[in-house]
Formats: sequence, C-alpha cells, structure tokens
Amino acid sequence: MKGIIKNSVLLLAALSLGSCNDWLDVNEDPNNPTNVAPEFVLPAAQASVVGAVGGDLAIIGGIWSQHWTQSNASSQYRNIDAYDLNPSDYNGLWTELYAGGLNDFEDIKNKATASGNNNMVLQAVAVQTYGFQLLADFFDKIPLTEALQVETNKSPKYDDGPAVYAELLKRLDAALALDFNNGKSTAVSSDLIYGGLSADDQIDQWKRFVNTLKLKMYLRQTASPNATQAVAAIKAMLDANTPFLEDDAALTKFVDEPNRSNPLYETNVRQLNTSTNLRLSRTLQTYLQANGDDARLAAYFTPGATGQYGLEQGDYDNASVAPGTPSVAKMSPTDPFYFFSIDEVYFLLSEAYLRIGNDAKAKEFYEKAVPAAYAKFNIAFDAKKIAKGGVYEYPATGGLEAKLKAIMYQKWVAMFRQGYESFLDQARTGYPEKSPVRSTANNYVPGQWTVSIEAVTNNALPKRIPYVAASRDVNVNTPPSVPITQKVWWMK
Repeated sequence: MKGIIKNSVLLLAALSLGSCNDWLDVNEDPNNPTNVAPEFVLPAAQASVVGAVGGDLAIIGGIWSQHWTQSNASSQYRNIDAYDLNPSDYNGLWTELYAGGLNDFEDIKNKATASGNNNMVLQAVAVQTYGFQLLADFFDKIPLTEALQVETNKSPKYDDGPAVYAELLKRLDAALALDFNNGKSTAVSSDLIYGGLSADDQIDQWKRFVNTLKLKMYLRQTASPNATQAVAAIKAMLDANTPFLEDDAALTKFVDEPNRSNPLYETNVRQLNTSTNLRLSRTLQTYLQANGDDARLAAYFTPGATGQYGLEQGDYDNASVAPGTPSVAKMSPTDPFYFFSIDEVYFLLSEAYLRIGNDAKAKEFYEKAVPAAYAKFNIAFDAKKIAKGGVYEYPATGGLEAKLKAIMYQKWVAMFRQGYESFLDQARTGYPEKSPVRSTANNYVPGQWTVSIEAVTNNALPKRIPYVAASRDVNVNTPPSVPITQKVWWMK
C-alpha cells in the first residue's frame, strides 16, 4: 500500500511563524535539525506526528473499526480489509515517526532543557509520548529506552509493552513536575495547537493535554494484568480534581493545497487522485439506521446512486453492486486533526467514573459526550435521544458491562475519522461485540462487528500491525513475526 505522506503538513509551520520566508530560510533538513532552533523544529515535529496518525492510522483505523470499507470498484486498501498485511506495508509510518517527528521531539527536548524553556519541554514530551503510545498500541513491543540514539545505537532493543507504558507515564509525570516559574518558560508562538496563547495559558493547556493522555493510557490498561493499579491511578486523578482538556486539542490550520491539507484527505484523495476508495460499511449503516440516526449517516457519507448504501465489510469483490451504489466517506482538505476531540475527552471521563463506581458522574459525562459528538460534525442534536426512553439513553439499570457497552457504542460512532481509537477500544472492551453471523443475516444485531468477507485470519478480527521490514532490515533486535490476530498485552 502507499506509504504516508512525508511531512504532509510541514509547511503549516509558516502559518505559526508568521512568514513563509522565515521557515524557508532555514538551511537545514528539518528531519536532521542539528543546528536549528527548537522553536523552528517544533511545528515540523508536530506536523510529522499528525501526518502519520492522521494519514495511515486513520485509514486502517476506520477500516478495522468498520466505519468504512474498501470500494468494490478499486483496490487500494484490499490488503487492510482482508487483514492480509505485509511487513513492508507500514514502513512509511514507522520511518516517518522514528526518523521524523519522534526524533525531532528528542532534539527539541534536549535544546529546550538546556535553555530552561520547560514549556517547550512539556510540549515535546506530550506529543512525542502521544506518538510512542500509538506505536505501542499497534505494534506492542517497540524501541523506546534505546530509541533515537542513531549515532551510538543503530540496533535499539524492543521494550515490552508494559515497560513502554510505564516509561511513558514516568516521562509524562516528570514533565508535569518541571518548574514553569523559572523565568525561562516563555510562550512558543510556533506551536501549531496552542501557539496563540500566553505562556501561562499555553502551559495550562499542555498540562491538560498530558493529564488527558495519562487518563487514556490508564484506561487502556483496564483489561490487562495492570487493571487494579490502573483503576487506582484513575481514581487518584479524579479524586484530586485533575484538570483535563475542556476543548478540542486539534490542528486546524489546513488549507486546500498539496502537502498543506488534512493528512487523511491528502493520503486518501489527493495523492490517489480519487475520492471514492473508502465506502460506507454496512456495520455502521445498520446501527445508525436502526436508531433513526440518518443525520449522522448523512454527515459522514455521501449517498450513492440509490441513497445510503453500505457494503458488507470486506466485500470488495462484489461485482453485483454497481460501482456508484455504495456511499462514499466524506473528507475535506480542511478537516481538523484531533489529538483529542472534546467528545472523546468526555467519553474517557464517563468511562473513568464508571470504573471507579461513580455512576452519576459517568452518566453526566456520557450526556455531555453524545451531543458533543454531533456538534463536532455540525449536526443538530435531538436531546430526546439520550432522555429517558431514548435510543441512546444511558442505562438506568444493569452493571458495569451494560453501561460500558453504551459508552463504547457511542464512542465508536463518534470516532469517525479517528477510527484508530475505536479500533483499540473494541480490542480492549469487546464493544461493539463480534457478530457470529454476517451483517445480511436475519438474526444480525445492528452494529456488531463482522469479520471481513475476504479475511485471511480464519474468522478472527485483527489486533495489530506486523513488525515492519524497515526495522527488520536494519535492526537485529526486531521481534519475530507474530500473527496479526495475536493480542497486544493490554487487550481483552
């Protein structure tokens, strides 16, 4: 498959720095920023992570979350939809992060630490950790403690998944503990996310970002052997009234030009010169239509020739359906990229309170999350949907599982274009459930996930991306190949 766009939004740095000339006058490769001031490297590093996550991971996440499926009139993503990945398929993702954004953030951390600008250190740790965590979620073992030392160690060890999480959480805590009143922690205007804020407000937002990332990482462990410690950590955060994000943490400065647009659009539409590769999955269609949610269906997909029509997941060899019939996933060059959308934050908090036994707060944040998910796509929300007797009412009775199911189903629908999160959530919680029958069967339950018709995995859903050839070709410490269906350590 096509690799991700290299530095797909790199030139957005110019928008934060105020002048294209300021950026283009830098006489160094931004991916080897030895002599470049860290404030110039920061937007390139942020853009690199956004390009990797918002491009390749958004595509595979949406397919494996059964938001969309491969068109039956093209072939770009057939291997993803069939769970038939090769070690070279995600070389671009791996290389972009390790040689691009993550490496750049390491340089930023070192230089910002030396200058005493702990605001910049915090930002670098936050987004670098965000990138490392998603790599660990999709690959399990990754290089971390010996990574990014190419001058001294060209074959870093792969750390086990639990050790990766422990180290990343340690790094986040260390960043939060820095002295931001040292007189050197100035505002960073080149920050693509919070660059227009004062130093104090910028630091506050990045602290909230880090706290929200920590919460997500603790929730990720709630089905793992670390579950007891993770829930205790969640409770400690909530009991301490830890400040979390109260608005989207997003990159919104995209423009409709090559290499400056949203990476999902850039990767899936502009670079392929077609907008119809990704079609509505019948899995999502059945759930939304069963709940009278045609408004969200219309916001997510352009109807086909006969109206909204979803292909069965992986039914890309279906020659009986006309190419213009399946609905097409909507995406535009100026769509935001969300590190965290506010609906996602509310869903995280809803689950977090449920996990510690505070059902009232879980319901409160659920009832904030669902309307926010509609607002993200400018859809009018009918409050009756979450009122007593509504199709999306928070369960008044039942145990943790019944309420977790409600949260996870709504979060799954809300994570359209952020499907890597809903894919990982399903692998952790089991919701939506895996269907024992195809989505065309009379006894199919709308919204349950079906194994792709063309799956090569013997009726099993995928759980990970294979270790990449880009690592195996140069690093003798790359782990042996494992089946795509083998669970990552924290999965249910």
